[in-house]
Amino acid sequence: MVVATRDRPDLLVACIESLERQTLDRFRLVVVDDCSATPVADALPRGLGAQRSLLVLRNESPLGPGASRNRGVGEATGTHVLFLDDDVRAHPGLLASHADVFEREPGAVVSIGALLPPPEVRLPPWDLWQADRLAREHGRLARGEAVASWAHLYTGNVALRRSDFEAVGGFDTAFARQEDVELGYRLSDHGCRFVFEPAALVWHDARHALADWLRIPQASARYDVLIDGLRPESGRLRWVREGLDERHWALRAARRALRRPGAARAAERLTIAASQALHRVRADRLALLGFSLVWDIEYNRALELAIAADSRQPVSGPG
Repeated sequence: MVVATRDRPDLLVACIESLERQTLDRFRLVVVDDCSATPVADALPRGLGAQRSLLVLRNESPLGPGASRNRGVGEATGTHVLFLDDDVRAHPGLLASHADVFEREPGAVVSIGALLPPPEVRLPPWDLWQADRLAREHGRLARGEAVASWAHLYTGNVALRRSDFEAVGGFDTAFARQEDVELGYRLSDHGCRFVFEPAALVWHDARHALADWLRIPQASARYDVLIDGLRPESGRLRWVREGLDERHWALRAARRALRRPGAARAAERLTIAASQALHRVRADRLALLGFSLVWDIEYNRALELAIAADSRQPVSGPG
């Protein structure tokens, strides 16, 4: 099991504590500290993780999430690897549920687990929007309304054979975001099948400052263009455009009406303020609609800029 972390000791402690309650106890935990201000080894309570053969590695300069996870896999000893984010808490049956997938699905299989918001935490409306979006997609997968694919690979909760990970070269360190989706494409090209297992559950305590959250759709758009440039056969931009065309008619209409940058910025400021007010009075469904518009504005603006800037430059990465 590999967890990459940086400057989030409280969340990491909660993550490790949840792993100490697993019903399946045959695992080694490798934590890779990506140059936290306070070294993780100094921040963890004494004895935490001792029963799970905890190994803490430290990068002396920041390498990013992909390179950190690659290093963690290099120190892993099992035939399978489970990637978790440091801001998740694991259901006690998490490992057993992933193991069940590999028991019933032989061969090259990637087990994708569920990420749900912690029930006791009231997330800010922008983080609640993202959690709701993921929960809806996972619901579709669980009901068989969608089929798990490489585009569903998120390192918050995913397990696979170590040999398959190594065969495709691990994470491409050119990616600071979408590195998990890009890895998913190469695993698919390698012949891996993807299985969604709702019982392999973690609670994802993803909380961001608004300014940080607004950078997520911007970065996602840039890295979607980069994926398409590195792996044009993946059809990533075609898939993205099809998804945008299938969004709610009101969002598509707003997108057309807000083509002028000044209009888009003004609409975004008003929408954020209105959605925050709605969230305060617990009108969450309306607040989520507002942040759908905000995400759409930020993503499409960044996508157009990335394409216009000809981001399709050769970048070395795994073959």
